[in-house]
Amino acid sequence: MEAPMSGGTPRRPHTLRINEKNLHKLLARSKAALNILKVALSPQALGDWDPTKHDRQGEGVQAEGHEGLGAVPFSMRWPPTRYCHVCKKRSFPSQLKSCSQCKAVLYCSDQCSHSDRTRCPQDASHEHWCAKLATHMSHAAELADLPFTYTDEVTADNFELEHFLSQNQLTSGYWHHWSLLVRSPRYELHPIGEPPKDPYSHWLAGHSEPCGPLRLEGELLLNGPGPHTAPALNKPLGSWRQYYEWRGLGVSSLVTPLLSSTLSVYHIITALVPKHFPELNILKKQSLKIHIIESSREFHTLLMFWELSMLLPHVTFELVFIGEGLPSWSDEEQLVMQKKNGCVTLLNPRLTPGEPVDKRSIRVKCYRRAYYMLQGPKPDLVIGFRPAIPLHESWLSTLPRLQSLRVPAYFCELTELSCECSQQVMSQATGGGVSPAHINPFHCPLRIAGGDNMLPWYSNALIFHLVYKPVANFIQRPAPANAEVPPPQVQPDNPSPEAPKMNRKERKQAARHQQLKKRK
Repeated sequence: MEAPMSGGTPRRPHTLRINEKNLHKLLARSKAALNILKVALSPQALGDWDPTKHDRQGEGVQAEGHEGLGAVPFSMRWPPTRYCHVCKKRSFPSQLKSCSQCKAVLYCSDQCSHSDRTRCPQDASHEHWCAKLATHMSHAAELADLPFTYTDEVTADNFELEHFLSQNQLTSGYWHHWSLLVRSPRYELHPIGEPPKDPYSHWLAGHSEPCGPLRLEGELLLNGPGPHTAPALNKPLGSWRQYYEWRGLGVSSLVTPLLSSTLSVYHIITALVPKHFPELNILKKQSLKIHIIESSREFHTLLMFWELSMLLPHVTFELVFIGEGLPSWSDEEQLVMQKKNGCVTLLNPRLTPGEPVDKRSIRVKCYRRAYYMLQGPKPDLVIGFRPAIPLHESWLSTLPRLQSLRVPAYFCELTELSCECSQQVMSQATGGGVSPAHINPFHCPLRIAGGDNMLPWYSNALIFHLVYKPVANFIQRPAPANAEVPPPQVQPDNPSPEAPKMNRKERKQAARHQQLKKRK
């Protein structure tokens, strides 16, 4: 389907051409689908685009479904497309111009640039944000300072995530939650619109090989020795390099995106909470109850949180996932993550009541609802990933709820701009604020395209915490030295009995009676 780069709606194709034989046969039998699409199917399937009888640079890697041929996945890499910040006209980067001062925002013409600078109200104009965006752009080099062999590729301005995943065959396991594409037609075809019979079993099957093709990392992280066999840490880890050396991983390992959220939680517990909330003594606690809110991808990649038990073996964790984006079947479900036969597995006590639970397990609870609707014990810590606070109205109720709990609440965001906008929402909702954002040493190394800007976007790039409005302290002032002390009141020996309490109806009648007396 062609989409005009000058804007407007995509042009509808007249003929649908399919290069996968099974999919072509399926569509040929379903005339109703073709009538809905209003297209005609090509007479026969096109030739396969996969190169055959060739190995990838002599490595002998074979693609799924091409055993014996040595075929590898093939994809065409298109130049990245971006769009104007004002009129949203899409174009290639070479056709757009960035602001001459901040170099962050893209425009298609001088007219759009002028319109953005003179926008009303004043705090919504580019003139107001230009200096701040220039500061954000200056942090691009620090965010890209990573020790991996693939750093230059994944931190480039024109980095394309889908091409990177396809090139490195990261198309199975937890990597599905990183891709924006639907599954390839080579996967097993299911009837359109038919939901799985057992959603929990379908979800559980997605945890069979979490790391996908990274089998060595999967064996090390999930099938290796238990928590108390790992080398002891003299001090908390503070960077990806330190973690890789401690875990014995090579700097060419691609497992970092899967571990970013887990190590961000570790960094918050060991570095940030002791600094911002020293009175909690969080490092001395033997158990921690953590609320993880509005973080659906973290819930779907649950097994990666087992690494917390390796990093902090003396702590028993209880992770509570709360969010409206969680699966419908997960509401009020309880899971247990533990080692069984040397492998990390998920256990549902409701379905397997007789299964023994290890003391070193991680307990998981799920609630499919907004956070302000949750009732229960107070947690030790609240963490959110990519909360997008300015974009969802539910935060106007969630933030006051956190204010009433007054627990440490940390959030990982994509850009500094999102952190500053969260400050405005926090001030509006509670009268409080947020702390200055600082760069997360365990942020995901894969750069995210900004669309209408060139800002350095990374998942879990920055961390900030909520600063609650101080509670008013009512302190009784001492009386002056020359003030008369009122005489003590003596209680009568036979105090009159207290008047009985009135219900709502009686109070209304008494009030009306008093009003009638005043009128007379």
